[in-house]
Amino acid sequence: MAAGDQNYASVLDVRTYLVPMRTAYMNFDDLATARTNLSGFVNASQAIKGPMVVDYEQTAGSPLDIFVGGKTLTISNVALASNVVTITTSAAHGLAVDDRVKVKATTATAVNGTFTVKAAPTTTTFTYDLAGSNIASAADTGTVRSGVLKLDGTDKPIQVLSLTGIPLQSSTSTENVKTLDAVAAGADIAMATGNSFSYSVNGLTARKNVDWKLLTILGSKNAAEGLVAKILRVGPGGDKEKKLGFVWVTNFQEQGEAGALDKWSATFTFNGPPETIFDNAV
Repeated sequence: MAAGDQNYASVLDVRTYLVPMRTAYMNFDDLATARTNLSGFVNASQAIKGPMVVDYEQTAGSPLDIFVGGKTLTISNVALASNVVTITTSAAHGLAVDDRVKVKATTATAVNGTFTVKAAPTTTTFTYDLAGSNIASAADTGTVRSGVLKLDGTDKPIQVLSLTGIPLQSSTSTENVKTLDAVAAGADIAMATGNSFSYSVNGLTARKNVDWKLLTILGSKNAAEGLVAKILRVGPGGDKEKKLGFVWVTNFQEQGEAGALDKWSATFTFNGPPETIFDNAV
């Protein structure tokens, strides 16, 4: 494992997962149901981590698109019939139903935009819904980009492996609570009593890693694009403690290089109250 791929967070006995999303999709009922169905909140077993292509793109007048993984394909044919577009690619597309794609046809520009795959009839054709006038099947050029995040809270979580420091508690309004659970019986723990709650975090990573790239986007586009992230923090103490919520990624800063790695810091500011779950199975 290369130095930049090290799971520094494991040393802290804490696992952190983020699902980037738009504020329009925030639903605090997610937190209420998470107590009994964590997989419905963040499916950590399917988490994305390590080196990966991550970037973003914004077409004038359209929302920001964030790409994680995926590939760029060449268009060879376009057709639009009965409000369904059929795109043919010059090579196998590898797409499945419900994948998100960004289409940029050269000639039939009416089919361009970001869409959800409706069907993939063959290895080189896929379809999506688009209301519009029919376009006769014809050769075309241009590109299809896959790996577009839905940003509705259903994307796979990104595991933040590069954390070198994350406090277990940070709030402007707390009170000490005497715990009686089996993990920390009799301990005094400072628990937040208000909605002002945040983590000041530090990390060390290689620029190629998905968590660093995602944090730079969330940190720079959160206000302009209304981007938040679902967060699941598991631990310390194995899986006995979990904290769930929605956070803004703010104050993201690069703090210089440490050899081949980059040091960074950020603040995870909770949007609304976090939920804390003790002694609940993952």
